[in-house]
This record gives sequence, structure tokens and C-alpha cells, in this order.
Amino acid sequence: MSNKPDMRRRLRAQRRALGVSARRTAAQRVARRGALLLRSARRVALYWPAGAELDTRPLRQALGRGRLLYLPAVARRAGRPLAFRAWQGRLVRGVRGTVEPRWGRPCPGTALDAVLLPVVGFDAQGWRLGQGGGHYDRTFAPRGGCARGRPLLIGLAYECQRLVAAPREAHDVRLHVVLTERRIYRGRRMTG
Repeated sequence: MSNKPDMRRRLRAQRRALGVSARRTAAQRVARRGALLLRSARRVALYWPAGAELDTRPLRQALGRGRLLYLPAVARRAGRPLAFRAWQGRLVRGVRGTVEPRWGRPCPGTALDAVLLPVVGFDAQGWRLGQGGGHYDRTFAPRGGCARGRPLLIGLAYECQRLVAAPREAHDVRLHVVLTERRIYRGRRMTG
């Protein structure tokens, strides 16, 4: 098996190779599935897409009104969990180059109903290969933010990013669901 940096390079290249039109179509399909899956969620965190990541903007529109939508904000101090700010008003470049709301009081991850995470690679059991910063793992580690199954952790990916078995370490957090343009993968069971 390849090491994680090699896997990330290969999977990102596959994602880029899909082309703009295929990525746009995939984002629309995932938005329809996501809107159904999240029909009872009130507080939902999305992410601003970087590079060829699956675009969450169609999902933001599909969710419609009546929900509070958030984007993650990376803390200035390394090793801190993510904060989530309301997706409204002006967006700016954050600490690690991410796009995040400029203003807004942070919402802790434990107060959210669902969090949609970017995925570099995943397997059918809900294990995720992320960017490598560990931000989501730190934020939703079982002792911290996700011990009782809340929030619902949903990975968004293209089918070409599926792995037979995603590499994992003791600190990795397993996803409840992964949505692709082709199907829904159920990972970890909800409890509590």
C-alpha cells in the first residue's frame, strides 16, 4: 500500500481528471442526496471547496431556507479544534488558506446537527483520508465532539476517490456517511 502523501497525490490527480463538467454534475447529484439526508437538520456545517474538491455550493442552495449554515474556521494556534461561523456576509482567506466567514460568533462543533467534510479518499466503512492537517479529527474525536453520534459526520467525495481500505490511525474519526455522485455509503452507526 502507498504511503499517505502518495495516496493523496494520486487521488487528487484522479479528482482533477474528472473535468469541470463532470465535477459540476457530481455536485448537483450529491446536493439532491444531501438535501434529503439533511431534511431534519437545522444547524449544518459545510466547507468552501478548494481545488477540485466536491463543491458544496449546490448543496447550500438545495438545503434552502430555515437552516443555519456554517463554514469551518481554522484557529491561529496549531492543534486547536475547528470553530464554525455562520455562512453569511463577507468571506475571507483564513489561516491555512481556507475560505471562511470574516465575522460571526463561533459555534462549537457539538452544537451542530451535521458537518459535511471534504474527502481526499474514503472506504465503504466510513474511514476518511483527509488533507493531513487533522483539523476534523481533533474537533470530533470521541472524547470531544462526537462521542454520542452528534453531529452527523458526512464526507463528500467523487466515486473515483473510493479506496478498498483507507489508511487509518488511532486518532482518526470515522464518518457516519459518505455521499458520492453514485451512492450513499453508511459508515459508523448513530448512537444516543
